Amino acid sequence: MFIQAQPLDDPTLMKFTPGEPVLPIGNEPIGETQSAVVSPLARRLLRIDGVEGVSLSLDDVTLRRADKNEWYILKPVILGAIMEHYGSGEPVIADATILRILDLLDDRIRPAIEAYGGEVLFKKFAEGTLTLELIGGGGVRKREMMTNIILHHIPDVEQVTWLGEAPAVEIPDWIFNSSDEPPSGPEAEAVMQLLDEKVNPSVAAHGGRITLIDVADHVAYVRMEGGCQGCSASAVTLQQGVQNAILSEVPSIQGVVDVTDHSMADNPFFG
Repeated sequence: MFIQAQPLDDPTLMKFTPGEPVLPIGNEPIGETQSAVVSPLARRLLRIDGVEGVSLSLDDVTLRRADKNEWYILKPVILGAIMEHYGSGEPVIADATILRILDLLDDRIRPAIEAYGGEVLFKKFAEGTLTLELIGGGGVRKREMMTNIILHHIPDVEQVTWLGEAPAVEIPDWIFNSSDEPPSGPEAEAVMQLLDEKVNPSVAAHGGRITLIDVADHVAYVRMEGGCQGCSASAVTLQQGVQNAILSEVPSIQGVVDVTDHSMADNPFFG
């Protein structure tokens, strides 16, 4: 992610442009007072010592520093926090329930997982189901304990699903039966539109393409083609890019599975 930083006429203000939308189209700009209440991104930035205010617009984040601080010291920390936010799966604007979830993750869940060398990422909350991703340490018992804490403290969460340490997904044989017909149905059409309009234009810059093979039981099966097949960064592309985009934009989708045979690429990264 390339983030532009632009000083403003007021020396205590600086504008940051992440290169991705900050607010949904049609949203009015959000000032400092409101952003601290409704925005996980603003709350993350306000935890930085020396940052006193955050306002949000369609494409930009404007920060106000304390008089005693200097931008050359703050800017690297701010850039890291913005990149961390966009990689976390957390929304820029959230309702009260999601904010309570994020606070609980920060205060209780994440420190416990990090103690075992792991990390927990927010993926989405929809229709009473909270989806989190577990990376690294924790184990089944820790995951169950964290689930119980969440269900106890946040009644609006009816169930918690975990990505990461879940059992491996068995890919159905019929997925590999080639067909010229594109997948059909509302979920498939929504995923294909997302891939065509938002994902593949970026992937194409690296000579690749992501194709939806099918959708079944709310799971999207995708194949990486071109420069993505066999690429050593394909897992990162799927996890941080494609999976996050699909889970965020198509709420009914509960999982994304890569069915690519990476060993068949010209330069596979494993043999």
